[in-house]
Amino acid sequence: MIQAHIPDHVLDDARDRQKTVAPELTEAEARRIARGLREGIDHLPEKEYREQLHERLRAFAAAQDVDLPTPDTRSTFWSYQLADHPQINMEPGEELYSMHMAAAYTEAQNSIVEDTLRYLEGTPGGEALGQLHLWDAEMQDALELDEKAGLALAYDAWGTLSEKYAAKTENEALFFMAELNPGTVAYQTEARQLRQDGKLDIIQFMYPTPAKKYADLAPETQELLASQTVRAQVHTFSYDESDANYTPLTKAGHLDLKQLAALPAPEAQRAAVLEVCARVATMDGPARAADVEMLLEEIKDLRPDHEVTLPSIEDQQWAAELRGHGPDSPSGAPPVAVSTHGQYLPGVTVNARTGPAPLESLTLPTPQTAAASAHDFLPGVTRQAKPIAAPAVGDAPATPSQAPPAPEQSRDTGMGV
Repeated sequence: MIQAHIPDHVLDDARDRQKTVAPELTEAEARRIARGLREGIDHLPEKEYREQLHERLRAFAAAQDVDLPTPDTRSTFWSYQLADHPQINMEPGEELYSMHMAAAYTEAQNSIVEDTLRYLEGTPGGEALGQLHLWDAEMQDALELDEKAGLALAYDAWGTLSEKYAAKTENEALFFMAELNPGTVAYQTEARQLRQDGKLDIIQFMYPTPAKKYADLAPETQELLASQTVRAQVHTFSYDESDANYTPLTKAGHLDLKQLAALPAPEAQRAAVLEVCARVATMDGPARAADVEMLLEEIKDLRPDHEVTLPSIEDQQWAAELRGHGPDSPSGAPPVAVSTHGQYLPGVTVNARTGPAPLESLTLPTPQTAAASAHDFLPGVTRQAKPIAAPAVGDAPATPSQAPPAPEQSRDTGMGV
């Protein structure tokens, strides 16, 4: 488990960054920027004006440069604030936002070897979008948006850039967070983009797991939840389906810790965790079809009488549409795949006693490739991939949402990941 050593000078730099107040955006400068953004659409009715403004900002963000400076450059992602890191001496009650930690750590690494690491706000695209000051109240006023509409526009634009940033990530993805929160860009956009691109195994968490939350679970389950692979998929936060920030991925990735602790044996707890991973892998699409099959096979072994519930066809279609409109995807989403366990419908259950049969509608990896990509969900345990025969077939940003000071960005410094 990654619990990176963060030197004191990096911590001090992060503190200094957090204390630094950016020059206040003047009303005149806000009007100047807004004039360009509103040009040609400011005469439209309010609803259409806002739609066109969103479209214009998404197009601007999607066109920005977030390419890797070198083929070996690693990428940082961040969410919320630092807490309970065993290798950092923080003052009682001190709050230190992860966006500053990611920036300070990146620049410290790059001072040793240039372009070793990058962070979104430091890319050319991040700097360009930051210059629009979309989080600033003055800019929202100049665009004639109330606070809610202004924040929605900022989330949309930065979420688009974050998705492209994740899609361009090829090497280690360092996540400055203890866990994924479903209300963040990190969960809804960035981790999702990495997973569906087949890059689950490059995600590394820089902070330890929230051990207190897992205290009532079997030791084996705590170890499982501390694995990088599981952390990159599940979340343990309650949610409200009526909340505007809710998405089908929120539901798919939710792990109820109370229900988990009530299960009678470590094997049952492991199966429950893997079931959530199977739901997320299903939402990630064809690139992870082999993972779904292997997870269902292991759940069948662990709990022969358990019926697994996977995402509905509607939820899968939502995810497919995201993939179809992603940063490097052709327009138009592919049809939702059909599993050998039936369509992925929850509400429609899958009997884990029925072993997986060959998928007829997906192009799957060879058995050797599948074995290589089968993630070790529990350290020390290696699953063997079973041969899967299959003919062929091929394969959006989730609404980024979260609340300051870490809507993956705080208003005074631009957007984070």
